[in-house]
Amino acid sequence: MKTPKWIAALAIAGLSVVAVGAQKPDPDAQKLADQYIAAFAKGDTKALTALYTADATRLGPDGQLLTGRAAIEKGYVDGFAGPLKGSTLSLQQGRVQAVTPDVKIMEGRYTVAGVAPIKGRYVNTIVRRGGAWLLASVVTIPDPPPAK
Repeated sequence: MKTPKWIAALAIAGLSVVAVGAQKPDPDAQKLADQYIAAFAKGDTKALTALYTADATRLGPDGQLLTGRAAIEKGYVDGFAGPLKGSTLSLQQGRVQAVTPDVKIMEGRYTVAGVAPIKGRYVNTIVRRGGAWLLASVVTIPDPPPAK
């Protein structure tokens, strides 16, 4: 018995959708994420801040919007002196979309374990400046509390 051509075409189309959904990690985004995780693990606010553009914005899980490296650095200094003290960070890369050769949107999941454990999603805009990828915009959205 022969399989109709439309069934074979539908099966191939379905496999294509699965392949697109299972995107390989973006090496540029992964390198930036690895640098971020390493700096976070050390509580190195200078190294973290250096991963941002001069005019970057950061919307933290607490809803605070910070603009510019100085404000972002102060936010990290305050965080590591308080709720982030001794915390660890893990990032799970999701989809990365190239907007232009020098701009990408990356999304994924984060987990901060420690004094103030939080899990959630992130959506970052990264830009290539001088051959390096930097964070231009960071938005973190904490998961809602579990339903009771």
